[in-house]
Amino acid sequence: MPDFLRRLIDDARKRIQSGYYNVREIAEHETISLTRAIRSAERNAIIGEIKPISPARGALRPHIDPVRAALQMENGGAVAISILTEPDNFGGNLENLRKVRERLTLPLLMKDIIISEKQIDAARKLGADCVLLIETAFSQYPIASLNRLIRFAHAQTLEVLLEVHDKVGLDRALRSEADIVGINNRDLTSLKVNLSTTLRLIAQAELQGDKVLISESGLESAEDIRRVKAARVDGFLIGSSLMLSEDLERKTREFVLA
Repeated sequence: MPDFLRRLIDDARKRIQSGYYNVREIAEHETISLTRAIRSAERNAIIGEIKPISPARGALRPHIDPVRAALQMENGGAVAISILTEPDNFGGNLENLRKVRERLTLPLLMKDIIISEKQIDAARKLGADCVLLIETAFSQYPIASLNRLIRFAHAQTLEVLLEVHDKVGLDRALRSEADIVGINNRDLTSLKVNLSTTLRLIAQAELQGDKVLISESGLESAEDIRRVKAARVDGFLIGSSLMLSEDLERKTREFVLA
């Protein structure tokens, strides 16, 4: 199939040019550390994700009430909420982030295909605490300077979750100034998922310092959490399986207590 990551980057460029990220109203908000929330979790540190559509699985909850969903995941023990703001492939929107910020005091991650300072500025204005950057997008495509965007985010008092999928990317991420490294079990070029990705990469990596590590994608059950915990990751980002659950609070708690 065509390179899906390339399509995501092209769509992001079009949104930036269209003015989608031109946010004017600023949320009064003092940054809450996602890193600290993960490290201080008494049980499994779960980042619950509001993800209306999955490119791999189709519509999950296309008409989701983001505030209600976020509150249910918070009640289930999630340490943070990830909010898709990418509208073209994931059904997200910027207003979902603003609405959740108005009601929750948990750390919020803005999940998008971020390739520009303009998007990071929008994240800050909407009340995000952390932004996602995809390492492969910068190492394989000449779109921007990863280091520059990390430093810009930090200058905006935002933390950075840097996502990787292979050993080379993980090694680079561990040497970067990113606050959190996320190992994505899904290959964004093909959309295939393999839970062994986290286990394999951490076993191969030369871990250094105290950078927070999380596992992302493909986590469907408590058994999956227990399996990946063997890699000694600090937390888990879970979207699709939560969105498909009839009881968000109960499903979140299942992951927290696994």
